[in-house]
Amino acid sequence: MNHYDNRIRPGVRTTTSISPKQILEDLDETIHTLDPNATPIQAIVNYLGKGSKPVSNKIQVMQYDTFDNFDFCSSSTMGTGNYTRFANLTLDQASRPTTNSLMFYYPQDKLFIVETGQVVEVVMNERAAVSVGGSDFAIPAAITGNTTTRSLAGTVVVRNTEPDPVQDFTTSDVIYLGRTIYESQPIEAESAQRDVIFDCNFVEHKEKVLIFTEDQKKWVKTRGTMPDWDMNQKEMMKEFKTEIDSTLLWGERVVNMDVASRPTRHMRGLYNAIRTNVSVFDPTTVTDFEQLFVNFMYEQAFRYNPNGYRKIALCGGRFLIDFNMAFREYRRTSDLSGIGKSIGLDMETYSLPGQMKLNLVRTELLRQNTALENWCFVIDPSLAKLRLVKDYESRYYSNNNERDTKLMVEWQGTVAWHLEQSHALLKTYRT
Repeated sequence: MNHYDNRIRPGVRTTTSISPKQILEDLDETIHTLDPNATPIQAIVNYLGKGSKPVSNKIQVMQYDTFDNFDFCSSSTMGTGNYTRFANLTLDQASRPTTNSLMFYYPQDKLFIVETGQVVEVVMNERAAVSVGGSDFAIPAAITGNTTTRSLAGTVVVRNTEPDPVQDFTTSDVIYLGRTIYESQPIEAESAQRDVIFDCNFVEHKEKVLIFTEDQKKWVKTRGTMPDWDMNQKEMMKEFKTEIDSTLLWGERVVNMDVASRPTRHMRGLYNAIRTNVSVFDPTTVTDFEQLFVNFMYEQAFRYNPNGYRKIALCGGRFLIDFNMAFREYRRTSDLSGIGKSIGLDMETYSLPGQMKLNLVRTELLRQNTALENWCFVIDPSLAKLRLVKDYESRYYSNNNERDTKLMVEWQGTVAWHLEQSHALLKTYRT
């Protein structure tokens, strides 16, 4: 009987006499992967709230900005002579931009002037004046800026409620006190109606595909570890999740109609959803990082808190280092014996007086050695709802005349950004 490759070798068999092709390599049992995403991949998904499944490709959210009784007077004109109790105030109505230059305040409304501490009564706006003996109250046009019975658009004429002159001031915060009527006055107040504000986002559909030949899937195995198909499937899913996370952070809302009757919908991510609370800084010029961060928390991150004072910050690595180093004096002056031989502080949560708490989380979406390493996103999880149609659904597919193994995985969903004012961004100066 003949045996394949059955050879007679006289003498001692050594590594020089054996065929190199027959030598078994000493191979590591694990593939050591170089992966830039050091932290959990789903950095955004894990911290968003969960909403219901969308029933349309376009989702809408309803918002309502409640009436703010704080206003700001950007300029003023004081009355003279017999009219020192009067003044013309330009009120910005910054919290009511949709009034379209129509002055909200109406005759007999009262305002508190923070700068002077005086209370004044509105006697005239651009469409009405206090009635005196059945006629409109008249005052010189030098004060009204318009006619003797109407003020200039965007302004009101006020009168000190006390029999004293209005103290001179240029700008001031103003607090609205409501309307006060005289005894048995007829019902004459002007009605104001409130409207909700609608915002929207689109449902985005994403997919990723892996294709192997029949022989590849059945026979090929990455030496020392799992079959090649399993490894590729695992890595494909990891890459796909990173793509979803990146879209949730950086995507912009738009619909493309390039293919007839087949629109491509793109959802808006966190970066483009934040319009109000954005701070920009140059990291090379910051001398007191803690003060910078405290100001950001007070002025931006916790400026609006309809659902409480607990939020989450997604930070770059360099930001967290600078944040930690801001407390080096604290390390020198405090008893830190409880941390043993560890260096640094465990500062995963930062608190400010008033129960404001921010949980700090590092994300590799803000990549090291890029400008993003100094960025910090603040999310209010209760006001950002992840709404999914397909949550990483997969299926095999093929044509009848094919032997290839094809795997498709898809994700379809969006985020409902409720009240973008509740989120915030601290980013670096763009050079």
